[in-house]
Amino acid sequence: MGIIGRNHSKQGKSNGTTVIAAGTELVGNLALEDNLHIDGRISGDVESKAEVVIGQAGHMEGRVQAKRVLVSGSFDGTIEAERLEIVASGKVTGEVTVGQLVVESGAHFNGTSRIRGDEPPRQLTHASEPASDQPEQPSAGESKAPGKKASRKESADETA
Repeated sequence: MGIIGRNHSKQGKSNGTTVIAAGTELVGNLALEDNLHIDGRISGDVESKAEVVIGQAGHMEGRVQAKRVLVSGSFDGTIEAERLEIVASGKVTGEVTVGQLVVESGAHFNGTSRIRGDEPPRQLTHASEPASDQPEQPSAGESKAPGKKASRKESADETA
């Protein structure tokens, strides 16, 4: 049987790759089951259940949602992925939400990142500030009487 008659989806393998070649410009949205390789330009949204690669000559503006994104060209917009890799020649500007973020030495990332599964950052307090969930404790030399807070000087005067 020839190539046209083959049905790769029965085998559970999706190994196709759509290529946006250098010199090609796509304006609009693209939804894919397989991989996407961009050597040209895309302005719009891309959704892939597989990998999106922006080659060294590639440029994309918009939103990408994919399993894995690899940038060696330039990207400006929003990325949602399980894994984002920005290689040495890559430039990403915008907002990323990922499970894993890899930024190679020499790569450029200017924006905000959020790693999925992370808890919100805890607020740090100084040692001299009481924690917000604990009642305020008097320090040494302060009056322990409720409703009255004496300074160290007043305490010293009272005991003299």
